[in-house]
Amino acid sequence: MSTFVAQRITRAHTIQLPGTLEKVFPLFEPLGEKLWAEGWDPTMLYPSSGLTQAGAVFTTQHPDTKIWTTIVYEKAQAHATYFNVLPHSHTSWINVRCERSGAQESQAHITYTLTALTPLGNDYLATFTQEYYQGYIDSWQSSISRYLLHGQTPSH
Repeated sequence: MSTFVAQRITRAHTIQLPGTLEKVFPLFEPLGEKLWAEGWDPTMLYPSSGLTQAGAVFTTQHPDTKIWTTIVYEKAQAHATYFNVLPHSHTSWINVRCERSGAQESQAHITYTLTALTPLGNDYLATFTQEYYQGYIDSWQSSISRYLLHGQTPSH
């Protein structure tokens, strides 16, 4: 009998972005994220075209392989939910909801729910404090804003 007890945490943070909803929301799609996130290079498995849709499956390297599934994709509502698994560590449920916050501004509400799969996962969750998470998502704000304002993309 295992004595392992999985931990679960939820973290949420909202960022302001200098762009219309039509420009901002696609940057949270798997291929759109390549435009601003350094090192982000998803391998699209289904559909192979990379079209974002509910049920899409892709992988990333972090450095181990993460397996991702798009759970919800509602373009008209600027809402997407992704689920990923990092075997031997944890799962992540990532919810992104964008909305207008001005004529040329949007905000993105980003919520992560992490569940440990192993003791290593519990150790990782212990480092994923609210303060850490806010800094992590604020770095997204900086990178996305740089892309939207200056067209600068990360080097891959």
